[in-house]
Amino acid sequence: MQETGKKQQQLYTMLDVAKITGCSKSTVYRVVKANHLRAKRTKGQTRLYDETLIKLVKSKIEEDSNSREPIQRNALETLQKQLDSKDKAIDQLQEQLKMAQVNLNQAQRALSQSLEIQNKQAEKIKLLEEPKNDEKPPKKHWWEFWK
Repeated sequence: MQETGKKQQQLYTMLDVAKITGCSKSTVYRVVKANHLRAKRTKGQTRLYDETLIKLVKSKIEEDSNSREPIQRNALETLQKQLDSKDKAIDQLQEQLKMAQVNLNQAQRALSQSLEIQNKQAEKIKLLEEPKNDEKPPKKHWWEFWK
């Protein structure tokens, strides 16, 4: 057997390239369309591509992630600042809530003391208004029965 100078080149479908690179089939299709790549061979309706497509897709993925990184970093910093300000606001509101609870407790104590004083005064007034049992009501004449 004679050895040929050409080695059999491995060919991949779009789905194979997507699985190898870890991206979607539509991303592979966009790379093919953007770079005007032609299939090395077709098998029925399936187009087969060589390793250059894999390299192009990987470079496209790296390029996208590098371009998104500063935006993501800025978004994270903004969200962190917002979170810190929200935490401060929550702390302030909790402190205000504690003060309001203390004031409410004091007001309730003052109200209960006031009610106790009012009850005692009412009892004293009742005692003062009740007729004494020692005193006898004046005798009525027979014609004063309606009084």
